[in-house]
Amino acid sequence: MSLIPDINFEEIEAFLSRFDSGEIILSNKFFDKGLAVIYFNNPGKKNAVSGKMMVQFRKCVEQLEQWKEGKAVLLCGLGGNFCSGGDLDFARASGTQKSALNMSNWMQDTLRRLQKLPLFSVCLIQGPTLGGGAEISTYCDFIIATEDVKYGFVHGKLGIITAWGGTTRLVKKVGAKKALNLLLTSQILSASDCLDSNIADHIVPVQDCLARAIEWIDTRLQHPPVIVRSFKKAVYQAATDTTENSFNYEKKLFSLTWGSELNRAALAKNIKHVKANNSKM
Repeated sequence: MSLIPDINFEEIEAFLSRFDSGEIILSNKFFDKGLAVIYFNNPGKKNAVSGKMMVQFRKCVEQLEQWKEGKAVLLCGLGGNFCSGGDLDFARASGTQKSALNMSNWMQDTLRRLQKLPLFSVCLIQGPTLGGGAEISTYCDFIIATEDVKYGFVHGKLGIITAWGGTTRLVKKVGAKKALNLLLTSQILSASDCLDSNIADHIVPVQDCLARAIEWIDTRLQHPPVIVRSFKKAVYQAATDTTENSFNYEKKLFSLTWGSELNRAALAKNIKHVKANNSKM
C-alpha cells in the first residue's frame, strides 16, 4: 500500500513507463534461505535508473510485501557497479516541475515501502554509486561496500538537490552536520571513507563481492522467519514512531512469540544463552 496519500500512481506509472532503458530483476535464487536479491541492470549507463526501471523496482517491492517467509533482501548491480543515479537521458526528456514531483513521489514511496518491509535490507555498493544510487542505499538497513566503490551525493554538480529523499535519510544515518558537508562538497567517498562515516557497515573485496556479501548476510539469517521479521518490525517502529508507541508495539510482538511452538521447542532443548569460556570481558 502506498505511503504517500492523494497521489495518482497509475498516471505516474504510465508516464515513467515511456522511458524504456535497462531493467531491474528480482531473483528467487536464494529464496530457500529467506533471501531475495534485486539486481539493477542498465549496461552502458552504469546501471543508471530509467523510468521503466523505477516501475519495475516498485513491482519488486510489491512482490516482497507479499512474501511471508522472507527474511532479507539484497540490492546490488550487474556489470561491476551498483547504480550511478538517475538516467540522464530520462532527466533531459522529462525536465518539468510536474515530472520532477511525479518521479520524486514515485521513488520516495517505493523506497519508503522497501524500508518498511519486514525483511532486513542490505545494499551492496560497488563502483560508481552516485546521486540517486547513493540515495537508494540510505534506505537499506545495512550497506556493504566493495573496495573499489566511489560513493557520493553529487546532485549539486547537476544543479539539483536530492530527488528521492536522500537528504532526510543521510541525516538519519550520519547526523546533520556530516550530511550537510557531504551534500555541499559533493565529496566522493572511498570504501574506508564510507566505513569511517558510518555509511557502510562492512567492506568486501571486488572479486566474489556478491558471494562475500551473502556470507555476511548469512550470519544474520540464523533465526526463523517470524523472529527475523519481528525484530525488523520492532526496529522500524522504534526508528519511526514515538518511544511510547514503540514500547507498546514491541510488547505486542513479544507476546506473539512467548509460548509459541518455537519458544517451547527451544526451552525443551535447555539452550544456554552464553557458552562458557575463559576469555576476559
